[in-house]
Amino acid sequence: MLDRFDMLFNYSNVNKDDLAANPNLTTEQIDLLYSTKGVDKDYLARFSKLTDEQFTRFFNDEGVNKDYLSVNPNLTTEQIDLLYSTENVNKNYLAQFSKLTDEQFNRFFNVSYVNKRYLARNPHLTTEQIDLLYYTKGRNKNYLARSSQLTDEQFNLFFNDKVVNKSSLARNPHLTTEQIDLLYSTEGVNKDLLAQYSKLTNKQFNRLFNDKDVVKGYLARNPHLTTEQIDLLYSTEDVNKDYLCQISKLTDKQFNLFFNDKDVDKDYLAHNPSINPLPLNKWQAGIFNWSW
Repeated sequence: MLDRFDMLFNYSNVNKDDLAANPNLTTEQIDLLYSTKGVDKDYLARFSKLTDEQFTRFFNDEGVNKDYLSVNPNLTTEQIDLLYSTENVNKNYLAQFSKLTDEQFNRFFNVSYVNKRYLARNPHLTTEQIDLLYYTKGRNKNYLARSSQLTDEQFNLFFNDKVVNKSSLARNPHLTTEQIDLLYSTEGVNKDLLAQYSKLTNKQFNRLFNDKDVVKGYLARNPHLTTEQIDLLYSTEDVNKDYLCQISKLTDKQFNLFFNDKDVDKDYLAHNPSINPLPLNKWQAGIFNWSW
């Protein structure tokens, strides 16, 4: 098996800050980048799955902005509490990205200095928390529609709500096959967003691929592509290979193809979450694309 990290780390044209922004680094790779001269530690603090020891090291490092730690989606309950009680840490970021306990959610919900719009963007909300925010003044229903894992009842509520832009629903990565079909056939929905975020069946992928109104570059950004779909997009004219190599789950053969392709910016490849690939039968676990 290829050592994909080693190939990129030792490639002269790769910006190591792009490697530091990879969400799937091992403990040893995080330590290596932390000790590498010139690497922006804020990127490591923001994206990495940190051990308790590493979190403490970043927390106590005066060169690391703690706001970057606060947007890390892998924090433990105790780390969230520590950052919440730390002066000058942006509580809105914690509210948006963290996997909150019920107690922590209620704490954020009931304080005036946390903007509920940030809570509405949190992708880890429970059914009850979604309902509460939906009927709460000051939140944004479009943020809620695009991030949360909705029940069928909640999806229908958003779909029929005149205030909600249905293209916000099209961004939701948790849609069912039937919900994707419904949005695809609904006038005014941005199909490019469905192409980028949805877990598509082969039939749905082919429909979007052959739809003249859909920009294939959005399909190339979809993190749920199959090996065959990646190959098809790679060989398709005008598809941005940089986008394709940044997020897709790549086989060794495909990784080599991108790595040796002169037209591919290796800094994009450095972001690829399958830089440390799981066994093939576990790849379907899914990969998150976090955005600021």
